[in-house]
Amino acid sequence: MKSKYLFLALFFVATLTVGCSNDDNEQKKEPAPEFSFNGAFVLNEGNFYSNIDGSLSLLDYTTGKMNNKLFSTINGKSLGATPNDMVVSGDKAYISVTDDNIVWVLDKDLKALSMINITKPRKIVAVNDKIFISSYDGRVYAYDTKSAQLTKSDVIGSYLEDITYCNGFIYVCNSYNEDYTYNTNVVKLETTLKKVSDITVVCNPTKLETDGRDVYLLSTGDYDSVGSMLQRIDTNDKVEAMFPALYFTLYNNKIYYIDTTYDADWNSVTTYNVYDIAQSKSSIFIEGKDIEYPAGIAADSSNGNIYLMVYHISEYGWGDYNNPGYIVRYDSNGNQIGKYDVGVCPTTMCFTE
Repeated sequence: MKSKYLFLALFFVATLTVGCSNDDNEQKKEPAPEFSFNGAFVLNEGNFYSNIDGSLSLLDYTTGKMNNKLFSTINGKSLGATPNDMVVSGDKAYISVTDDNIVWVLDKDLKALSMINITKPRKIVAVNDKIFISSYDGRVYAYDTKSAQLTKSDVIGSYLEDITYCNGFIYVCNSYNEDYTYNTNVVKLETTLKKVSDITVVCNPTKLETDGRDVYLLSTGDYDSVGSMLQRIDTNDKVEAMFPALYFTLYNNKIYYIDTTYDADWNSVTTYNVYDIAQSKSSIFIEGKDIEYPAGIAADSSNGNIYLMVYHISEYGWGDYNNPGYIVRYDSNGNQIGKYDVGVCPTTMCFTE
């Protein structure tokens, strides 16, 4: 009997010990690492033809300060020639550098881990554990962020520009050709990179954004008889022409956009408006008289801030592509929050959440 009771006692203690050990392991389990930065990144394209490499700036939301040349400061090397896009996915960031034929893979502290070799990579979209990259070799590439494996589509166009993901499909702009003729299609792909269809749009499609329901597209036109046009592609791939624009971004069921027209004396007139999608109505976002030469517009969906990327005006009366520009920060109602100096040719922004 004593041996029976002793066995039961030892079994009970062992059971408790095993149970506590499992609980401890659960408590000690390391959480997934998070991205170290909180703020608004600015990709400064530089100027390839003037041998000016690009750079990375960060408006730190915690300190309110702008940090310029962030990549080179952290890594001790240049970001490269013509950085064109950046996404943050999980605890890593990815930056495409067109004229160096690479996509940087950076860790949560922006330290360079590796490079993905792609011919003339352009724009990037993150979808679950993959990033999809458009390129000037006419292909879309899929990079698995867990296995680090790279796959590519068939040739689906020529100079592919912006790319987005909506309703289970990838959309990519087939912009122009080597002889500078302009294409009139957005290519729709499955996430396996199998082509679904071509969607006919205004020539020279360059910019895509989605609200999760429809895809919004900016075509730049042919710089002659065909002007720029913002379009909407619905869930049935029907295309609706909306209004002329040079740059646009989406936030909270609204389109913030910039357009330039010319008066009777051929003086340029730039407007900064907001279009309410539900009401199909535009209104003035800002007067913009203090904006020198716009380079783009972006919205941070985490706080509703709207950013204008701006060139200083050169001595020739257009954007200065050889010297640092600046960004201006607004709330969604057009109230200015701040203005910050950045690098040469600030053309793209990326936000952390």
